Amino acid sequence: MSSTTPTQPDLRTRCTVEACRDDAQLRGYIDEHWRAGHILARDERMFAFTYRTPWVDRTRFPGGTSVLCIYDDDRLLGFLGTFITPYPRPESYWLALWHVLPELKGTGLGGALLREMQSRCESVDGWIGTFGAGPEAVPVYLKRGYAVRAVRRWVYDPQTNPEGACRAVALHSSERPPDDAWHTYRYDRHPIFEYDRRAEGVFRTEQNAWGVVTHCCRLNGNPRATLDEIHRDGARLARASGVPHLLDAWAFDCPGAGWTLAAEDLPSVFHPPSARGNLIYASGRPFVPSMVTKGDCDQDRPN
Repeated sequence: MSSTTPTQPDLRTRCTVEACRDDAQLRGYIDEHWRAGHILARDERMFAFTYRTPWVDRTRFPGGTSVLCIYDDDRLLGFLGTFITPYPRPESYWLALWHVLPELKGTGLGGALLREMQSRCESVDGWIGTFGAGPEAVPVYLKRGYAVRAVRRWVYDPQTNPEGACRAVALHSSERPPDDAWHTYRYDRHPIFEYDRRAEGVFRTEQNAWGVVTHCCRLNGNPRATLDEIHRDGARLARASGVPHLLDAWAFDCPGAGWTLAAEDLPSVFHPPSARGNLIYASGRPFVPSMVTKGDCDQDRPN
């Protein structure tokens, strides 16, 4: 073992888990080790929008960036980011990107990132979790005391499922719904996307490699008249371009009449859509929120 490649015991002893010291270094790490050209690496506005929200407490993150990093002296070996919001509790940590270098395998330092983030959150009686976890992550969260629930993708068509019923949803006893300050930040001040924000919900329409897709980023009940209008507008745009059209939403249960489960082969999560399936997972501690939407966490962003 050369002096430049420390052993696992050396790493456990030498490394520290602390708040991000240098945004530029972190963005370089994301570009090199997560994916070259990732939006959080290449776009400083999206990085700040995600990790430097107005709800970041600088007593826990002195630099104002809500990311914990593993350092070996000045070398960055891994990180866990969180999108800090005012719901479903007044201080909530939506986990967003988690990565460690392969050389840390078996050291326990990757898990130390989550333990430390969880400790900081729970010190203020906050909430911590994510929306968008893959099946491989489910055991990781379950072993750490998180509740986990599957989220399914639904497609709207006015001509289908006329008998579908919207299941009544009760808030958890300590759950706080998103307020106008959050909606203003998340949707009105997004650095890249433009949203159609209404009392009935929040929608975003894009034309991408698949066709025309309208995303329900937040849906309040099942407002048929509004959904029918938005569906007509999207279908008209798709016909003019000669491409398919889709109006979709993520939800635990059927949002109501007009909604059916998305086909398995329909491309899904990010922009542009990629074939990642139509089932993902939400996790939370001490609870999973009563509803999740595409606007939660960082699930609606360029990728």
